[in-house]
Amino acid sequence: MTRSAMRRALRPLKETRTVATIAAAGAVAVAAYLLPTWVGLAGVGLIVATAAILAAGSAAALRPLLRDLDAKASTSELLERLASNSAVPAAAYIHRIERVRNALAGGFPDTALAEAKKIAASGKVPASERIALMKSVLDWHIAEDERWSSGGRRSHFDIVLISHFGLQGGNTSANVADIRAYRDHGLTVGLLHHPVFQWGPNAPMGQRIEALCDGETVTRIERHEDVTCDLAVVRLPTVLLKPLEERPRIEAKGTVVIANQTPFKFYGSDGPREVAWDIATVEAHVGEWLGPHTWYAGGPAVHSVLAEHHAEETAGLDLAFMPWNECIEIDQWRLEGRRETDGRIRIGRHSRDHKLKWPEDPKALLQCYPDREPFEIHTLGGADTPAAILGGLHSNWTTHPFNSLSAKEFLEQIDIMVYFISSDGMEAFGRAPLEAMAAGVPVIMDRRFEPTFGPAAVYCDPSEVASTAERLMSDSGAYAAQQSFAWDFIDERFSGKALAERLSLHGVTAGGRG
Repeated sequence: MTRSAMRRALRPLKETRTVATIAAAGAVAVAAYLLPTWVGLAGVGLIVATAAILAAGSAAALRPLLRDLDAKASTSELLERLASNSAVPAAAYIHRIERVRNALAGGFPDTALAEAKKIAASGKVPASERIALMKSVLDWHIAEDERWSSGGRRSHFDIVLISHFGLQGGNTSANVADIRAYRDHGLTVGLLHHPVFQWGPNAPMGQRIEALCDGETVTRIERHEDVTCDLAVVRLPTVLLKPLEERPRIEAKGTVVIANQTPFKFYGSDGPREVAWDIATVEAHVGEWLGPHTWYAGGPAVHSVLAEHHAEETAGLDLAFMPWNECIEIDQWRLEGRRETDGRIRIGRHSRDHKLKWPEDPKALLQCYPDREPFEIHTLGGADTPAAILGGLHSNWTTHPFNSLSAKEFLEQIDIMVYFISSDGMEAFGRAPLEAMAAGVPVIMDRRFEPTFGPAAVYCDPSEVASTAERLMSDSGAYAAQQSFAWDFIDERFSGKALAERLSLHGVTAGGRG
């Protein structure tokens, strides 16, 4: 059992932990595995320290090891001069060392220790660097033991939301909207920031989420807490490809997992490609940590993909028939009026600049975003991908970097949103067009989005985009009617009220009286 797993298992017992849990023979075995032949006694001390990290159970017992490592560090330069093998360039190992430290800070100590042991065994990494690394690992465990000995906070929430809260784009926007809706319905919310390990094990929580944490209604959950809740919600299954190794104990009356991303990024005629996450792995990790749970597709498109391409993998899952739609409040987005007409038609779109997000065919791309009068093309989020496809952007394009404007500020500057993506790309939902609809900006979309947005958007082929946009702009009645269609559909499917109805199915009601 790993050290962090042992902590989780022993926490309910509230017993004083044993100082030594690994026998001396185990330390010798570790030393034999790690010891570089030329390092001598300093290397033995380094490996014993590594074993002691696993064996020691109190900060007081670990502190003498720090003094020993300091002594070894003072001789490291001499050892390096005597070494017969040449050191590798600093850049080759600095990244690995930084990764270890980030894994420790981010809640992945078992993985950090495994990598630190590999680095410690490498004769090509300077001894001073290896000793310093093992000292930092030991420092972390001492601090961790002191945090544990002081006892973790015990908390209860109506909702616990587990997600990566540091991402840019739709995942964070969806989380912000849901947190506000939970709060507005009188529910208490606990937020567990869970980085995706392969994207950065110590990625920070984003400012938009931090701004919602008031310590009362919305509270950040730390890794040493004991938490109970009426409902745990996991959004973004990718986070649980590798769960936190130091994580809170969460007892939930119910748990839902929102698959707001398809298992593959692309689904073409030649089959799926570019894996995003694995259903079986996430299913096992959720069950181990949170117990029985219900899966929800993050929209009709995801539900269709799971049924068509992953029927065998999902056969044993408790998969809800209806999707867990994203939430948006029209009153927070509705613009005061249309942009003042000037004879131009401003087509806009905002999204991450990724190949998934744009038509890959130059002809289709120009049909969706015309390079002729009276059209202007405005983008928020970057446009390197369309520039590469077209061999450069045309003079009627205006681009804004990601986060240079708020989404609402951007929507105030356009007349129509046009949202088409890669022909074999799979957009799980479409947060950006939903925001445009709520703001009162008509959206022209790929027909693949119709199961998600129904009458809230206008659907056509790329070749019909220009004429459809011209028709809407020339007919104020049609423009206003499309706004009304969108607002009515949003209120029915995507409002805070719709979210509250979904929560009630899991025993959570307004005011936290579930």
